[in-house]
Amino acid sequence: MFSRRLKPRPQSRGAETREKIPMEVLCSPENAALEQEAQGRFARLIERVRNRIIWARIKLVDVRDESGALLKRCVVQMRLRHSPQVVFAVTAASAREAIEGAVQRLQRVLERRMQQAAPAMG
Repeated sequence: MFSRRLKPRPQSRGAETREKIPMEVLCSPENAALEQEAQGRFARLIERVRNRIIWARIKLVDVRDESGALLKRCVVQMRLRHSPQVVFAVTAASAREAIEGAVQRLQRVLERRMQQAAPAMG
């Protein structure tokens, strides 16, 4: 017979349990040194809307433009509850510029999505 495994219950049923947001940060080997920095920047940004985020994926990769110059691209994918998926990419000359641009853009997108959701919820 099969035994059914149950999820362990939180210690206090009334208290809000803080679940970790399923966020994945993927970096190319050339950008691996910035993985922790990117993780921290995006985690701090989405912490305040954590109850609306189902999952998030951030990729930092190298790309070449038409002239063959090496650029850095930060791709953000995020699934929000009761809202369309967020997908965009920011390309810059350096990895830090790409991360900074993506953080700023994600902040604007999340603020706009929260404003759109507020009238429907309230």
